[in-house]
Amino acid sequence: MEKDPTAFVSYSWDSKEHKRWVLSLVSKLFDKRVETSIDVLETQNATVNLNNMMIKNIREKDYTILVLTEEYAKKADELQGGVGFETNMLIPLIMDNLQKIIPIVRTKGDKSKVIPFYLTGVHYIDFSDDIQFEESFTELLYKIYKVDLIEKPKLGIRPNLKPRKIESNIIESTFDKENNGLIPNFLKINDIDKNKFMKLTYSDIINGLNSLMKKTKANNSNFDFDLDTITSKKTIAKMYLDGTQKYAFKVWLGSGFGGRQETINLSYGNFVSDADNSMNEIIACEVDKDNKLGLIMTMNIFGNRDIVNSKIVISEIWKNVVNNIS
Repeated sequence: MEKDPTAFVSYSWDSKEHKRWVLSLVSKLFDKRVETSIDVLETQNATVNLNNMMIKNIREKDYTILVLTEEYAKKADELQGGVGFETNMLIPLIMDNLQKIIPIVRTKGDKSKVIPFYLTGVHYIDFSDDIQFEESFTELLYKIYKVDLIEKPKLGIRPNLKPRKIESNIIESTFDKENNGLIPNFLKINDIDKNKFMKLTYSDIINGLNSLMKKTKANNSNFDFDLDTITSKKTIAKMYLDGTQKYAFKVWLGSGFGGRQETINLSYGNFVSDADNSMNEIIACEVDKDNKLGLIMTMNIFGNRDIVNSKIVISEIWKNVVNNIS
């Protein structure tokens, strides 16, 4: 007998009407033998750690259904509240297995405003029109049960095709071929682009350092570490050799220059505190000569002032950590 599919619903508490709509969706999924988890069902009879509940459900359920609204997108982009916490969990999951994520859209306005930064370009099921609910719900069920909504046609007989000779009267100018670089790009990167880029970079750095520490632990039986998510924008790591703490670092997303642009800040030492009043490095967003976003280590403790990508930043941070542990 086939195992029934399971799902976890991630949504924002926009209004009482929206919460009722989401619960109605969950009820219909249960009616179709999709065991579905949602916060209000898990918290009504017990005291529950919401963060642990989210992590457990995202990891263990077959699917995570994201009910996208403008409020959800805002909280995801700004990494606020439960939605922000779930966003930090979902970004690495999407990189590993996009098929576990099922975005659905519910809005009466511009649909582009309900798509969080990390889901740009991902296909969604549109539940905006209540008149079309059953059609949208059927599409959702087909996806959950991994059944093609449209039957794929069978291959027919291969045609006997032969190439045709084409005579062209169009002559491309030698000037056009050699001077494409003269066409300017007037599009400007704005503060929204920069802050979204820094949020993604923060997640990349945390995931990259976590991976390096796991691999180090696998190769060194006397090495261990703790990686604590203090908030959706702050993480503290502690490293141990033979059970003794040797080094620690803190990474948090904030405003190192006291301005409107997000920066990634780092603090190093044998012990680091939860307070954010001191730092050893500020990583800022810069636009390079090709009008592309990159990173720069402004306090220069690594000796590198070039515009770099997140992989180089992760490498430089880890080199500093290893030098202070050994």
